Amino acid sequence: MDGERGEERRPMDLRNWHHERRWRPYRADLHREVARLRAPGFARYRVEVRKDELDDPNWEAEADEEESTRPFSAAMATIKKRVESRKSNPAGDVLGWTPSSRQRLRRAPPLLHLCLMSLVKHGEEIESLEGIPDDLKHKIVSLLCSNRKMNSRILRTYLNGSTTEIHLTDCSWASEDVIQDAFTSCNINHLRLVQLDLSGRCMPDYVLQTVLDKSQYSFPSLVTLSLKGAYRLTDNVLSVLASSAPSLKSINLGKCSLITSCGIISLAEKLNLAELYIDNCQKIDVMQILPALETMEHLEVLSVAGASTVCDTFISRLMHACGYNMRELIVADCQKLTTKSVRAIGANCPNLCLLDLQRLNQLNDLALKYLANGCRSMTTLKLRQNLFSDEAIAAFLEASGGSLIELSLNSIAKVEHQTAIAVAYACHSNLQNLDLSFCRQLTDEALGFIVDNCSRLSILKLFGCSQVTEQFLEGHSNSQVRVIGLTGSILDEMEMSKVVTAVSKEKSLCLSVILIP
Repeated sequence: MDGERGEERRPMDLRNWHHERRWRPYRADLHREVARLRAPGFARYRVEVRKDELDDPNWEAEADEEESTRPFSAAMATIKKRVESRKSNPAGDVLGWTPSSRQRLRRAPPLLHLCLMSLVKHGEEIESLEGIPDDLKHKIVSLLCSNRKMNSRILRTYLNGSTTEIHLTDCSWASEDVIQDAFTSCNINHLRLVQLDLSGRCMPDYVLQTVLDKSQYSFPSLVTLSLKGAYRLTDNVLSVLASSAPSLKSINLGKCSLITSCGIISLAEKLNLAELYIDNCQKIDVMQILPALETMEHLEVLSVAGASTVCDTFISRLMHACGYNMRELIVADCQKLTTKSVRAIGANCPNLCLLDLQRLNQLNDLALKYLANGCRSMTTLKLRQNLFSDEAIAAFLEASGGSLIELSLNSIAKVEHQTAIAVAYACHSNLQNLDLSFCRQLTDEALGFIVDNCSRLSILKLFGCSQVTEQFLEGHSNSQVRVIGLTGSILDEMEMSKVVTAVSKEKSLCLSVILIP
C-alpha cells in the first residue's frame, strides 16, 4: 500500500518499461526540434547597445554577421529565393489576381457621416446641443472647427452643463475674451481633458495666468492638456501650470515656438508625465532636457518630430532609460537620425505600438531588420519618404507585420511586387488603413491582390498613383474599402477617411439629432 495515498501499487510491465526507455531519447529530440523551429515566432530579441558602439565605424559590418535564424533574416532568405525564381521564370510568378466580373455593391456613406455633415452645413442654425451624448457632441464641435463654422455662440452651448472635456481642434477663430469667458462658464474643477489647438491668437500668457490664479489647484482633475500651436505661450506660465494641475499626465506643446528647454525641465520636475509632445519647438534643445527625460520612469509617449537637435546619442540614451515602457515614438523629420537610432529602438522597446519614421533619409534596410527582431507588436508604422528596398519592407512585414492596423509607405519609390505579397499574406487579418500614395511601381494586379486579401481594410490612400486604372477600381471585390486620392475632391475624401476610421473603431454609437425647423 502507498503510505501517502493508501493506493495499491500496480506492478510495472517490463515490456512497456523497455519500450518507453528505448524511445524516450528520440521523443525528447523531436520535442526539442519542434521548440527550436517555433521559437523565432515567440522570441523578442534584445541586443544591448553600448554607448561606445555609437562611435564605432564598423558597427554595420558587424551587424551583418548576426544569426540567420532570426525572423527578419529568415524572411529575407525566403524573399530572395522568390526574387531569383521570378527572374529565372518571369511567366511563372503570377499573383493570381484577376478582376472580378461580379458587380460589386457600392458602399453608401455611413449614416453618422451624413448626419454630422448636415449639422455642420447648417451650423449657424444650431440652437442647443443639450441631450446629445458627450462623444457625439465632441465630434460635432471638432467638425465645426475643421470646417471653419465654429463661433462663440456654439461654444457657449457646447460648454453649457457639467462637461468634463473640451475638444477644440482649431481656435484660430477665437479671441482672448472668448477663451476667458469659456473657462468662466464651465466648472474647471471637473475638467479632465482640455484641447485648445491652434490657439496662438487667443492664448497669450496672461489669459491662462488669469484662469490659473483663481485658486492654488485650478485644474485638480486635469489629466490631458493640448495647446498645440499656442505660439504666444512662454516658460513663465508652464511652471504655474504644473503647480495648478498636479494630476496632469499628458501635455501637447507642439509648435509652441517660445517654449524653451527650461520650461520642459520645469514640467518634468513637477509632474509625473506619461505623454509629452514637443514637436517643432525649435527653441528646445533635446540634449539639455535629456537628463530630465531619463528620470521620467512612466514616459510612454514622446513626440519630438522636426526637432533639429535630435540625434543618435539622444535616442540611444533615452531608449536605454525609458524604452521598455515606450508605446508611441514620433521622430519624423529628425534629419540627423541614422540606423543607429533604430537599432537602439529595436533593442530597448519591446512594447512599442506606434513608430513614426517619416522623412528620415539616412536610414537603410538594416533599420527594418532591427525593428522586426525587436518590436514585434506594432500596430501603427509610418515609413513615408524613406529609401528602403522592396525586399526589406516585405521581409519586415512577413516577420513582424501581423499586428499592424495602420501602415504608411507613402512615397517609397521601390515598393512593388514583394511588398504587395507581404501585405496581402502577413497583414490580412488586422490591417485597416494603408497609405500607398506615390508608389508608382504597384500594378493593378498588385493592388487588387492586396485589397481582396485584406478583408478588414477600410481606407486605401493612392494619391499620385497615376498608373492605377479602372481594372483595379472596378475589379476588386472588397466592398468595405474606400479608395482615396484618385477621384473627387481631396478635402472631402480626407474628411471622409477620418470619419470612416473613427466609425471602424467603434462597434456602436447612439446618434441623437436635433431637428431644427
